Amino acid sequence: MNTKFKFSEKTVNTLLYVGAAVLILAILGLSIFAFASRKDKNPTPTPTTSTTPTTTKKTPTTTAKPQIEVPISTAKPQNQDTPTVAEPKYTTPVDGILNKDYDSELLVYSVTMNDYRVHLGVDLAASVGSPVYAMADGKIVTVSEDYLMGTTVKIEHDGGLVSVYSNLQSTLPEGIVEGASVEGGQLIGGVGETAIIEQCDDAHLHLEVFKNGKNVDPLEYITVKSAADRGGDSATE
Repeated sequence: MNTKFKFSEKTVNTLLYVGAAVLILAILGLSIFAFASRKDKNPTPTPTTSTTPTTTKKTPTTTAKPQIEVPISTAKPQNQDTPTVAEPKYTTPVDGILNKDYDSELLVYSVTMNDYRVHLGVDLAASVGSPVYAMADGKIVTVSEDYLMGTTVKIEHDGGLVSVYSNLQSTLPEGIVEGASVEGGQLIGGVGETAIIEQCDDAHLHLEVFKNGKNVDPLEYITVKSAADRGGDSATE
């Protein structure tokens, strides 16, 4: 009796242990299954979806910068013409007749000096006291009593042009002094007889013109009538 009772008790204990182990395994399996099910229902969002819009938003910003940084000067055409200074209008300085031409090479006979020499200006015959005007707007650079050419006014114009008026009357209009500005057609003096080197010639204005420091023919800038144009008349004192 005692042996059977002990065997039965041992068997029961074994069965209890096995049952407890099976129960633990079942509980563990159910826990794992439940955790896996919750993970599938709430998937973790991937980070790739949030970075993609950020890069696309920055793209228009980088393309717009070069348009802002382009200098304004590059928009101008390279072959644009450079503005040029307009050539001033020239006024014939005296109402006279061409008495002697300009010639820088051919020797011209001088009655006063009784020799041949070049004539670096033009002589415009007009009666003594005839008004003499500035050829164009400019600034008086010198007013002098030249030993050979008499009372002389020198005017500097735009474009490198200089006009020189000699054999004027000694008395000049008020304001005709060195440094004064004059306008084209403004009275600057009168025809005189102060040029010693041309004393034997008829009364006239001796006019010289310089372009960039070089003597040039004044008739390139003004129009003067000849004696033939005036019907053979001469304008003398």
